[in-house]
Amino acid sequence: MVIIMNSGPDAVSRRERLRFGFLMADVLRLLRADFAARARGMPLTPALHRLLIYIYREPGCRQVELAELLNITPVTVGRMIDRLEKQQLVRRESYPDDRRASRVVVDEGAKALLTRLEAMAEQTRERAFNGLTEPQRDEFLAVLARIRDNLATSPMDDPDPKRRPRAR
Repeated sequence: MVIIMNSGPDAVSRRERLRFGFLMADVLRLLRADFAARARGMPLTPALHRLLIYIYREPGCRQVELAELLNITPVTVGRMIDRLEKQQLVRRESYPDDRRASRVVVDEGAKALLTRLEAMAEQTRERAFNGLTEPQRDEFLAVLARIRDNLATSPMDDPDPKRRPRAR
């Protein structure tokens, strides 16, 4: 399928708008590939690295919340947590308000590994931001955070009814 676009002053911005999602996906893929190459000799898979980092950043998070953050099922997260527990990198603690739920926290055994992972992540960030000034980096991150916040709310929560999706 060939898409023919008009030329003119609006053509570039329209073309860029159509590319936005693909560009974001490409950047994420390349960031992950760079980090995975740096972490190749580490004792965990990239997916377990991500989970461990989320547990570190969100101490006391419940399994269902971690599943939502990682966009995977709670059962899958549970199996991943089991693997991290076996390596004494995390531990489950009872949740005060619900005996059936447990909180997941980083264990002492993970501190050295997290320090190494953070150093590798910093190298990947530096490579990604190469050639950008500090203000450009800050502005880019602020815009990205705004886009994330815009998309994090349900479309039905939008106060402007014109922007809500139509019922089908």
